[in-house]
Amino acid sequence: MPQLLPGHGLLELTKVRERTEITRSQATNPLKLITPRRDGSAAWVYSSTFGGGLVAGDQIHLDMQLAPNTTCVLSTQASTKVYRDPEKKGCQQTLRANIDDGALLVSVPDPITCYADAIYEQQQQFHLAPEGSVVLLDWLTSGRRKRGESWDFTRYRSQIDVYRDSQQLLTDRLLLDSRDGPLKSPFRVGRFHCLAVVVLVGKVLEAVAEQILQEIAEQPVESNSSLIETASPLDGGLILRIAGITTQLVADCVTRRLCFLESFLGETPWARKW
Repeated sequence: MPQLLPGHGLLELTKVRERTEITRSQATNPLKLITPRRDGSAAWVYSSTFGGGLVAGDQIHLDMQLAPNTTCVLSTQASTKVYRDPEKKGCQQTLRANIDDGALLVSVPDPITCYADAIYEQQQQFHLAPEGSVVLLDWLTSGRRKRGESWDFTRYRSQIDVYRDSQQLLTDRLLLDSRDGPLKSPFRVGRFHCLAVVVLVGKVLEAVAEQILQEIAEQPVESNSSLIETASPLDGGLILRIAGITTQLVADCVTRRLCFLESFLGETPWARKW
């Protein structure tokens, strides 16, 4: 068995009788994978790093293989902190998941919180078989507001790619770079302190996606709203964007929009957190 590089992880999941079992779980420092056994048929995995965050130079990479008809929840123990990086080395996280027919991956981490002067980059790739499904949450906060920090990091870059049957369904990129001007400018993130992206793709999620699209289309548009939602259809799903003046407002919106997960998992991913 080849040895993993530092910061790398590997998860393989298989359906055994009526449960999803983790048949392989490996991780090397500073990445840790916690796999508690829960009631229900889904497998639950929590990723973490030493100190609960990333320091300059860290590179985290996780590969996942979901066999047919498996269900997995991937989350974090707490928000991922990206620490100050005065030397501008940067840090990176990468997730690559292969999701077979009938399998469902629910990737719902806590938000990224970048400290002042932090540099962070993440890439997420999801390769779905024709009948595979994914629920993805990707979100970040403005920083340590209690310490007076607000969008004071140097650079944040995120990229999401979703493929189905080798055909690309979605590429979504977000770049917040202080070199382009103050991030808190009213022409950039302005008064908002939390941004989120939710992606739903897969046949088992089509009805839910259509319902969310309809609900958002019927919402009145309010000036100076404390929370903004926009949604666009995808082939067999949607992409939902949320901006809120507080993290809690966005968290409440996310849990409301994803409450349907209880029917797939037996509980919501936040039932024992929030």
